[in-house]
Amino acid sequence: MTVNSMAHTVTMGTVTLQRDKLSWRVPVAAAVAVTLMIAGFIALGWQDKTLPLAAASLFIPISGTYDPPSRRLITQLWTLLWLMLATLLGGLLSFDFQGSMVVGVLVGAVVAFVCGFVGGAGLNARTSGMLSLVLFAIFLGMPVARDSAVQDSLLVGLGGIIVLGWLIALRALFKMPPMWGAPKQVPGVLALLRPRMNSGDDFLRHGVRLAGAFSTATIIAECVKWPHQYWIPMTVAWVSVPDITGTATRIAARIFGTIIGIAVVTLILQTASLGPYQTTLVIGVGALITMMFIAANYMICVAGVTIFLISLFTLVGDPVGEADEYRILGTLIGGAISIVWSLVWVSKTHEHRHRLFRQST
Repeated sequence: MTVNSMAHTVTMGTVTLQRDKLSWRVPVAAAVAVTLMIAGFIALGWQDKTLPLAAASLFIPISGTYDPPSRRLITQLWTLLWLMLATLLGGLLSFDFQGSMVVGVLVGAVVAFVCGFVGGAGLNARTSGMLSLVLFAIFLGMPVARDSAVQDSLLVGLGGIIVLGWLIALRALFKMPPMWGAPKQVPGVLALLRPRMNSGDDFLRHGVRLAGAFSTATIIAECVKWPHQYWIPMTVAWVSVPDITGTATRIAARIFGTIIGIAVVTLILQTASLGPYQTTLVIGVGALITMMFIAANYMICVAGVTIFLISLFTLVGDPVGEADEYRILGTLIGGAISIVWSLVWVSKTHEHRHRLFRQST
């Protein structure tokens, strides 16, 4: 693939809207659930506990994107379990991270490898692995006490269960097919991954590269000590996929989506004096955009998740606008780390395409 050809592919992949993958029913229902849950926590005086609750209520509906409705619930429940474990592990390792940086980096490498390699079991496993690594990165980079790590993990579980209950109730109310059905005879995850346990497999190589990229990002994040330092390894978790072109496309979408999201949410939150409940509405809109465009256009999806996260951090006491430059720099650094590591031990599929191109020229 020539440089011009790759640039064209990346550009088209960044700006193209796949209308057939645009959805609105589940995103609208889930966004309403997110908004109501956060508003309820504010009313109870638990405003500072909304981050893990909201993160799970956003990620769980996304995790079933590639499943038919009859198989969606089992996928989402498994994903919820992994999200809770990732949150717990990240929170426990973040305790006194300065004194246990080596342990955090090594464990992070293992988690990143598993989250990358498991994508070989299919699109749903790939999405679940990515979302788990994102939460691990966030809570690893936010030092908390050990009891808070357990609490955050339980709040992730609560958020996921509430949004699932809400979606199940709405499907029953409108007499739609349930989110479960007769079990489909499909191989288990381990059975799907077993043949991939060889050095030539694309996803095994991807897992190794992701482990290296995530470790590099974690070390850099700990050394620079910027506000929201987790943004660097979190970016690596979001953008890394098994092929170079796909990674480059996601990096471009991530950079532009982050900038757009920051500009929009900063304009809204700084020009209007919003109280907690009004900010909750902005969070709900960010969640809606994220879930609607997760498969249709990644750049718009990133803008939505940026609006969601920044509004959420504003709600828990982080002044809007004070760390925007660090988030943009973190995105650029995370993207650079990902693209460099994507050139290490390149996948067999990419090697084959490159060989065919050289033979044809």
